[in-house]
Amino acid sequence: MNTLAHLYLSGDDPDLLLGNFIGDSVRGDDFLQLEYRVQQGVLLHRKIDRFTDQHVIFKHICSIMRDGFGRYAPVVADVFLDHFLARDWERFNTYSLKEYVQWAQGLLAPRIEGCPERSRRYFHYLSTTNTLVHYQSIEGICSTLLQMSKRTRFKSGMENAKSVLTSCYEELEENFEIFFPEVVEFASASISDLTAPIQKLTKFSNSSQLRYPHIYK
Repeated sequence: MNTLAHLYLSGDDPDLLLGNFIGDSVRGDDFLQLEYRVQQGVLLHRKIDRFTDQHVIFKHICSIMRDGFGRYAPVVADVFLDHFLARDWERFNTYSLKEYVQWAQGLLAPRIEGCPERSRRYFHYLSTTNTLVHYQSIEGICSTLLQMSKRTRFKSGMENAKSVLTSCYEELEENFEIFFPEVVEFASASISDLTAPIQKLTKFSNSSQLRYPHIYK
């Protein structure tokens, strides 16, 4: 999942929100230097990422992306999923997306200076460009991917994101509708017991054809 989803899946706990936001910038055991509840936010981020990466639907979405984006298919898939969340935001939250982003940034702003440099730079970028609100449109998502393409080490194909997204939009939307509620359920359970070990997701590999028949047509 990408930034907007990670923020949303943190609930309304400011410490979890901060830890989840900086999760990609905290390496190894460095998270142990953080406040305990912020540590739990980092662990929540990692659990969500692991759940996502192991999920049969996310793997299927990546397979759709593979021809267009190669090794960057999972990155593009994450961003595309954020688009569907942003587009239908008011199904998931009582606030508008603009109001929610302002709220989240308001919680993060006073504490971001003590975070890793990568997180500080990213927060500044988000807060000055209104990127997360722009995720509601295809143009906004594709603009983000175009900027990302300029920073990739290898050829990413992200500059062609619009043609790929529009060509398989309905299929991606269908998969989001099935996948995202499961991520929400997983994140909610994880928040309830953040010290429990990450469960092996064998149920997805053992029963995928029964649970997600549209993938195996």
